[in-house]
Amino acid sequence: MKSSELEKKKILVLGTAKSGIAAATYLVKAGAVVTVNDGGTPSEADVQTLESLEVETIFGSHPLSLLDGTELIVKNPGIPYQIPLLQTAIERGIPIWTEVELAYRSTKADWVAITGSNGKTTTTTLVHELLKQGSRRVHLAGNIGFPAVEVAQQTAADDVIVIELSSFQLMGIQSFQPVSAAFLNLSPAHLDYHGDVTSYAAAKARIFSNMDEAGRLVVNADDEEVMRLSKTAAAERLTFSRRQPAYAHVENGMIFVGQTKILPVSELALGGGHNLENVLAALTLIEPFGIALTAIQDVLRTFGGVAHRTEYIGEFAGRKVYNDSKATNNVATEAALSGFHSSIIWICGGLERGADLTPLKSAMTHVKHVIGLGETGQRFADLAADQQIASTVTREMEEAVVTAFDVSQPGDIILLSPASASWDQYKTYEERGEHFIRSVQKVGGTKK
Repeated sequence: MKSSELEKKKILVLGTAKSGIAAATYLVKAGAVVTVNDGGTPSEADVQTLESLEVETIFGSHPLSLLDGTELIVKNPGIPYQIPLLQTAIERGIPIWTEVELAYRSTKADWVAITGSNGKTTTTTLVHELLKQGSRRVHLAGNIGFPAVEVAQQTAADDVIVIELSSFQLMGIQSFQPVSAAFLNLSPAHLDYHGDVTSYAAAKARIFSNMDEAGRLVVNADDEEVMRLSKTAAAERLTFSRRQPAYAHVENGMIFVGQTKILPVSELALGGGHNLENVLAALTLIEPFGIALTAIQDVLRTFGGVAHRTEYIGEFAGRKVYNDSKATNNVATEAALSGFHSSIIWICGGLERGADLTPLKSAMTHVKHVIGLGETGQRFADLAADQQIASTVTREMEEAVVTAFDVSQPGDIILLSPASASWDQYKTYEERGEHFIRSVQKVGGTKK
């Protein structure tokens, strides 16, 4: 939708926060008649911004009278469709968008979009880094960047926007059409919002609903539901897998995209099996953009990932160190452990929530020493004993890191992947990860 088509159009922006404020700002500049409604109390900064825009505002409730004369609703992705205001809007046939749709219609730039239950942020960030090596200007938008509609205003026709998309955002698109898109995986999530897995999956699948034969859809060959859903896509469908033959795959330790050798898995800075999948997806997404192989290799050898998600910290005293503090459950830690093939010194443990640790056993093949930390430290030591693996129980992070360097040798991997929440000692997993990094820098000496 061109700015001229928005002029004098009566539009309701539902929800404030980043996306709502960005949408309202754009719509006012486009000449729309804007009302902003929030069921709660917006921040002081948001209130001041809205006052400067001179839009009508209604806070604290969602009166149905807001719909009188409204021609379009642009809603915050997190607001459920079940609220009476939106149910009535649907009955009246009023279009409901998220700001991603608004952004798409406001630019001629190409879009590269990524969705999935896990790995979106890492894949999106890696795609952005890879595309920056090319000749086109690249922008990062969505949950890990600035609001899409804000980014779109800074683009030219030849630019590329890389965006991470949630199921919430995808439910509010109408014509959004990326040139390259990835559907990474699917596991039950946000069921309180969507109601059931079927609705959640359908929302995710909207990422390719408007793509045509010229588009490229990248999907996970190992995810049966993703493969089933994507059969209906009009776009060219290309698969990735670290376990079986696929367009992007691993063969004798070498990463291939099509017939092109990229580099050995052992040279990736990113660790963890799930991150190998993210790399395969990213490489397939960017292939049409013609990035030089040497530039791709440089990025893959240095890109350490997103903070606290199997993040490569660097090499210290010959040990490669990874921070996976965000791994607060078995599934996340299993993925991290299974992605390494060198000996692992595994620092784990945290808040006691009574989780069954036995599912972790199958991923401990390369674990050389377990260092239990926090309330569950002894339980992880017991798990190690069951597997005939050496262990140490420690109380504090720095003690755990000192122990890790003491029991390791050059070539080993030191991995913090707690499989536990952080709240026994830290307010957040970020705080825990940052303490780990500081301790490594203090104990490990100069980073290579």
